[in-house]
Amino acid sequence: MTVSVALLIALVGLEAIVRLLDGVGFTARNYVADRLSLVAGGYPGVYDPELGYVPTPDYDGMPAAWNARVTIGPGGLRQNAPGEQTPVPAAVVAVGGSYTFGDEVSDAHTWPAQLQGLLDQPVANGGVFGYGIDQAVLRAEKLAAAHRPLALVLLFSYDDVRAAQLLQRTGMEKPYFDVVDGRLELRNRPPARNRPRVEQVGAVRAVLGYSYLVDWLARRSGATAWWYAPGFSEVRAHAEGLQVACLLMQRLEALQDNTGASVLVVANYPPRDLTTPDDPRSVEDLGGSARLLECAKRNGLTTLDTLSALRARYRADPSAFIGQYYVHAVPSAAGHRLVAELVADALARLYGGG
Repeated sequence: MTVSVALLIALVGLEAIVRLLDGVGFTARNYVADRLSLVAGGYPGVYDPELGYVPTPDYDGMPAAWNARVTIGPGGLRQNAPGEQTPVPAAVVAVGGSYTFGDEVSDAHTWPAQLQGLLDQPVANGGVFGYGIDQAVLRAEKLAAAHRPLALVLLFSYDDVRAAQLLQRTGMEKPYFDVVDGRLELRNRPPARNRPRVEQVGAVRAVLGYSYLVDWLARRSGATAWWYAPGFSEVRAHAEGLQVACLLMQRLEALQDNTGASVLVVANYPPRDLTTPDDPRSVEDLGGSARLLECAKRNGLTTLDTLSALRARYRADPSAFIGQYYVHAVPSAAGHRLVAELVADALARLYGGG
């Protein structure tokens, strides 16, 4: 027996022993990819074969680094108050990414929860942290079929449009659309549960990351800062996010026609777009959001742009604006309140009440 063969046998034996002692089993999974995922970072999510992941049903807790309680019902919808189950059907279904889910604010302070209070009608919060606009539209189609709502509200920021270019975001595999001959083709479905991409973790971690022994040694030796060094990253499929998003408006038009639910598309903005509008990223945000709203209008959808309302509040008191309307890069309770009021007014006009 050669030295290399003996060494390989010894390593396999050690791998088996460590796995048995720690009770992790022998399922193939890449531990580096696991650690880099959004869910491993504290967000309450579980794998979904159609959307990549959805909020964890029956979750009640406080995500890491949040100063806010999150409760999620059995259907994976964030609740508008602890213990309050969203009825089926709901009058309004809200979808989107982190701005709709309500990162870093409590259940009652999300804009769907505050909209429910303003309308005195049940509102289902179908937002999901980290979703791109492609995932949000796919989720909208599922929720609209289940709830048959009077209205469906899609809220996006331009970062959600950029996410439509990705096949992996913050370590989580996602479905995405390619544009083929002017039509959308769905790819990467079902997404992999645990797929280490070389673009994210590098070739060494893509292979050795499957070894629980290597991961165990990194943790025991205090080398996790090096072993998990790649951090969160994104893997791009293409650079056609805005084109995909515009074509997704056709799917929303079909949803509107097939279900009878009026679709309202709402543009919201990260704080940089108010504080540094001349920054190249903000210029792309502002221009791209305007173009997407035009796409929505061309497809017979109602639109709402929150930019002028946000700008008015920023100009009124620039020094206090961020702390009042945003927590880090996401809306605060007051920021959600502003959106809820604007959406309530838009729905009132849509249904002839204002």
